[in-house]
Amino acid sequence: MVKVMKFMITLLISSCFILVASGRFLHQRYQHLDQTNHETAPSYPEINQIYRRNEEREELLEKLAQVLINYYRDESVQTSEENKRATLWLRKKNSELEELSAIDSLLQWNFATNITHENEEKLSLGQVQASKWHAAMEAQGTKFNMANLDNINRRQLRLLLKSANPEDINVVRETSDTSNEMLATYNTGKVCMKDEKCLPLEPDIQDIMSKSRKPKQLLEAWKGWRDVTSSIKPHYTNFVELKNEGAKEHGYNDFGEFWRDSLFDKTPDLEASAEKIWQEVQPLYQELHAYVRNKLRSYYGEKVVGSDGAIPAHILGNMWAQQWTGIYDILKPYSSADYIAQAEAELKKKYDVKGLFRLSEEFFSSIGLYNMTEKFWNNSMMVKPEGREVQCHASAFYLYRRGDFRIKMCAEVSLDYLETIHHEMGHIEYYMAYEDQPSVFRDGANSAFHEAVGDTIALSVTSRPHLKTIGLLNQDSTESKKSDIDMLLQMALNKLAFLPFGYLVDKWRWAVFRGDVKEANYNKYWWQLRLKYQGVVSPIPRSENDFDPAAKFHIPANSPYMSYFFSHILQFQFYKRLCDLSGHQGELHTCDFYKSKDAGSKLKEMLALGSSVPWQDALEQFTGSREVSAKPLIEYFRPLMTWLRAENKKYDEKPGWKDAKINWLNDDSFPEWAY
Repeated sequence: MVKVMKFMITLLISSCFILVASGRFLHQRYQHLDQTNHETAPSYPEINQIYRRNEEREELLEKLAQVLINYYRDESVQTSEENKRATLWLRKKNSELEELSAIDSLLQWNFATNITHENEEKLSLGQVQASKWHAAMEAQGTKFNMANLDNINRRQLRLLLKSANPEDINVVRETSDTSNEMLATYNTGKVCMKDEKCLPLEPDIQDIMSKSRKPKQLLEAWKGWRDVTSSIKPHYTNFVELKNEGAKEHGYNDFGEFWRDSLFDKTPDLEASAEKIWQEVQPLYQELHAYVRNKLRSYYGEKVVGSDGAIPAHILGNMWAQQWTGIYDILKPYSSADYIAQAEAELKKKYDVKGLFRLSEEFFSSIGLYNMTEKFWNNSMMVKPEGREVQCHASAFYLYRRGDFRIKMCAEVSLDYLETIHHEMGHIEYYMAYEDQPSVFRDGANSAFHEAVGDTIALSVTSRPHLKTIGLLNQDSTESKKSDIDMLLQMALNKLAFLPFGYLVDKWRWAVFRGDVKEANYNKYWWQLRLKYQGVVSPIPRSENDFDPAAKFHIPANSPYMSYFFSHILQFQFYKRLCDLSGHQGELHTCDFYKSKDAGSKLKEMLALGSSVPWQDALEQFTGSREVSAKPLIEYFRPLMTWLRAENKKYDEKPGWKDAKINWLNDDSFPEWAY
């Protein structure tokens, strides 16, 4: 009897559905007229009547649907209801997250561009409030059953719930205060040289590291900066404990595990992938290292450089020996082919700092990407202001208000800064592309994507063909083959020299978070990694009284670094794809995709996705591959690899540094687990 009743009710409701739906056909018959030309509607008075009837039918249809839902309530309907509730909840949380992010980013901006105790205190209070919101959101969000949600809601909820914030507000406050104290030490630190002038890191000490050719002065600046930042060590030790406490509350073994999951979602083999990629590029790096070592030995002598294969860190033209372009004058192979010096001289004649930003904007717009907004030009900090302490480390900011994007840096007119501006503006382009995504998806496909975008453009901008196009090089001023080697060597000193450093910073940090490296061995393990991967040693003996990792901004700032390693691989993968889309023919390093709308359109499609899909999907949509590959990088530098091998063979300079040891007060062996 029950089955008969259900059948009769179903038949009755189905008939009603048919009658209601039939009323739609007349509406659809005339709908195209209104869509084609709204002015035709008055000529068809029955349309308004149809609209009114259709609204009534739609209302009745919803009521009939609810009757069926209530009558045939089963598991699939419950799933639908929970998904509907999740949709409404996620919409609300995305709106709240946008407001929270707007406040946080403004507080971050205010502190970075005006380092005062008041702004530091406001930032700490803001971080505490953000932590409270995340805790409340997490308590609500965990009540949803992921299995009952559609794919888009499930992804939003999963990303929202990723957290390492501790529940105890006092711990949150202590973590924030410790972080800000470390940053304040770094940002306000000055090195007092023997001439009694006390200089900030940027640009003064950096200029000494790149321009001085006096080993004693270089050592003084190198050691002086580390003396300033070594005081961060006890704060960092406490910071590690606090961050791990929060991560463990959320089911992670340590904060490093949370970080990998947060930045490279669904990539369980991240560390193995990084090591595999490093092994692929290591032979090329070692050939470059051998060439540089030979040139430095010829310039400074064996007493400064040494004879065990490693290179002292203070003579590589950079405070961290992470990029070696600062010593190009020592390394250049052909004195007649220094196109960089010519291009930089022209750049300084034609542009001021704001002009460099305009030049960068013009390239992005030439391929169909976005122009910077009025708020960008009004609010960005492009040069170092007078009268206040600021954080000069170049950064891009998204203020979560329509059109409010900013760059903070202390730029000067140079090709290096032009490249940095493209890097930071690449972040802005990414922000603009996904601005209409839900707040939780306003991020890169993974963190390396965000870092790679601007650098991909910079590969085209700094190519010889492009520098000629924009009038920084004379068409006939350079001999092609020598200039190609000149350009590739410059690029290798920037991109290739960086790779081992980009890899080891987080390799060190993750070992610290895991507890594999204790405070008693922080500095020693740092130098073991630097020797193993970079072939670099400290110029003077070090000990655990020093804390050399803190000399790098990203350690006290707790800013991820493995993203840069992967981005330096991805940018060549992106570059090759854009070159192919632009129709480029010839060797990869000669490509300039300037003004290619086809290339820009495809890039824009990927950027607009934000983090709404897994990064492997975004990569495949853009490049056709789901894996990060070093092959395009190796292809780009292939002519240089051939040349380096020939040069090293000519001078009997063997790649590698197997006999080298770290410059330590009491040495012992490298731990087995660390390999």
